[in-house]
Amino acid sequence: MQVSVLQEHLAKGLDTIARAVSSRASTAILGNVLIATEDGRLKLSATNLELAITARLGAQIDAEGETTVPARLLTDLVKSLPPQQIDLHLESNKLKLHCNGSTWELPTTPASDFPAIPEFEASSAVEVPAATLSLLIEQVVFSAAKEDNRPVLMGVLTRFEGKRASMIAADGYRMAMRLADLERPVNEALTLLIPATALSEVGRIIRSEDGEVHIAVLNGRNQVIFHHKNVDVVSQLIDGKFPDVEQLIPKTTSTSTRFNLPEFLAACKRAEIFARDANGTTRFKISNTGEVIVNAQASGGGSGSERVTAEVTGNNIDIAFNVRYLIEVLNVLETNRVVLETNNTNAPGVVRPLQEDGTIDPSFVYLVMPMSVR
Repeated sequence: MQVSVLQEHLAKGLDTIARAVSSRASTAILGNVLIATEDGRLKLSATNLELAITARLGAQIDAEGETTVPARLLTDLVKSLPPQQIDLHLESNKLKLHCNGSTWELPTTPASDFPAIPEFEASSAVEVPAATLSLLIEQVVFSAAKEDNRPVLMGVLTRFEGKRASMIAADGYRMAMRLADLERPVNEALTLLIPATALSEVGRIIRSEDGEVHIAVLNGRNQVIFHHKNVDVVSQLIDGKFPDVEQLIPKTTSTSTRFNLPEFLAACKRAEIFARDANGTTRFKISNTGEVIVNAQASGGGSGSERVTAEVTGNNIDIAFNVRYLIEVLNVLETNRVVLETNNTNAPGVVRPLQEDGTIDPSFVYLVMPMSVR
């Protein structure tokens, strides 16, 4: 193998696949990156057996070939080099790297030892604009469970039906649901339970990108593949039935509190400074006079309160939430105003974005369970 590639292109490609490299590899090969020539391009692949990412780079291919090298060693070396041409040459079980007068040798392991990574096939793929998919992921994925006590909650329920796409994530304390319209209807309805970690990687890769993302289930495999331009992401799907969390959304509300989002978010962030050592517990005393008092108390001493103006309709209520759960949803909404809907101190609160005309945006809903306070 004899390949020439620009340092910045190689560094970007290695950064794209980095999260798929196994940090605690059961076998040494999973800590390697596959380097191969393919159709006049340089292909980089990494996998931890649950997630696989492949990136293809423009390069000058003088001789075909493939091998694997330690991912961290190669990445650290490439990032330290100046933005010039890098020449890669495979010789005698060593990958020689030349750049700007320096020469480095990396140990290799045969590519035949590397796990096979499925290739994308265009047939029966769902097409979603990158901007749409990125927004779906960003506004939902943070609500998925981080621990595997209930593995299904570590996934995001993803549906494509007709011209509608939806994602739902929940961790037992909150739930986020986002709907979006598709430019092209899908031929066949598709329901997938995708690991949140995999979707986070897809979101990271396509953020600020244009074009279409092609999504397909691999035949005979419990896997889904996302294809965008020169990058493929392959993920295992989660087995199991996702709970019917939509039924938890209250049908009515006793108190509707409309906030200016930046003002409400700033007050929540200040409250978290005190509440973070008290499981995030923050009280919201909502008055139909149009005043909300946000109160937080640190477990080791210290407390504070802040008044936030709002449009309040309905009953007065004194309710507590984990303020971090509110901050996380407010951070991903793209509107200037939001509404918090509540019923009583033991019932979940619902956060919805408001449109410019003051009506509720029906494409997003976020449910958060209240906390008990003495």
